Amino acid sequence: MRTLIYLLIFLFVCLLLAFLPKAGVYSWDPRVIIPATAAMYTLLVWLVARFIGTGRTALEVLMTAIFILLFIPGASLFFSRDEQAILELGSQCIVPFFLTQYTRISRKNFRRVYAFMLLMGIFCSFTHDGITLPLCLAFLFMAWQRRSEFFRLACWPMVAGWLIGTILQFFTRGHIPDLRPDLMALTSRTARVLGLLWDTKIFVLALTLTLWYTTSQWGRRELTVAFRRYRLIAYSLVFSLSCVPFAPLGIENAVTGVCFFAMLWTMLLFKGLERRYFSVRAY
Repeated sequence: MRTLIYLLIFLFVCLLLAFLPKAGVYSWDPRVIIPATAAMYTLLVWLVARFIGTGRTALEVLMTAIFILLFIPGASLFFSRDEQAILELGSQCIVPFFLTQYTRISRKNFRRVYAFMLLMGIFCSFTHDGITLPLCLAFLFMAWQRRSEFFRLACWPMVAGWLIGTILQFFTRGHIPDLRPDLMALTSRTARVLGLLWDTKIFVLALTLTLWYTTSQWGRRELTVAFRRYRLIAYSLVFSLSCVPFAPLGIENAVTGVCFFAMLWTMLLFKGLERRYFSVRAY
């Protein structure tokens, strides 16, 4: 059934791209770019569903596809039907793949590919401005929590690579933060970013659902379970919000980072609702 829903998603995107009007001419042959874009989008849905754990039922896969289509930053480029769509989808696919590998491996012996894991962390961090800093802080915080065993975990080269990529972001793109920031500038920047976030549907939805969960014993229990199982997402969302006053990599990137992690967090909360009202088994 899950294979069928992925096939239906692929066919739906193909039909959508084929029949939607396009301004200008195709830079690629439509017989190539349309199925390639649909395949990349289907792969993105599969990767996100695998990372979040929303790939067990057809309903969860469909929910994941809809959330990505509506809320993921940069989704408008998916319909450009040119190389921009492929590049954007490829960039989006890298993130859940990297996060899945980080959470999947623990004490396995990957010494032969440590160099590759280090380079993968540097590449992913350096090419994803919006999530670079909050995810780096989340990685470092979790590493500090497991400091007694961190270098015995197989994922430490990925964290080191992400840290190196984050440092390169600041020093090669002129984003070195001011150690003595102006209070008025911080206040103005914070108000502007929060205003932009308030206009985004996904941030408001994530905030509303989280507050609603806290009003019941069942909801608080679900929040606790989600936090314990997906601490990386929770920490990243908190750090992305805490970086808002400084916006060291730019206001647009700050908004993008918050929206990306808010989307993942909202999907986790909707998964809890599905378990409660559709009797889907727990984690």
